[in-house]
Amino acid sequence: MRIIQDRAFQRWEAYATTGDYGFDHPARIVFRCLTDPSERARAVEIDGDKAVAELRVRRLSEEELHRLLSEAKVLG
Repeated sequence: MRIIQDRAFQRWEAYATTGDYGFDHPARIVFRCLTDPSERARAVEIDGDKAVAELRVRRLSEEELHRLLSEAKVLG
């Protein structure tokens, strides 16, 4: 899990999770807004399983995580 701040100064928690219904593939990186709890969570699918997604959350630069946040789709 990592915390990033977007250009609007909102803080987001980024973490890895499994795919829909708990399936390993495709895993997702979920972004949850800590600054505004009413902001809906967003997610982006990652090729690979949860372990791959966790590794990406840890190793991606903050700029790369910002790019993923901008591509993420609002969850349900």
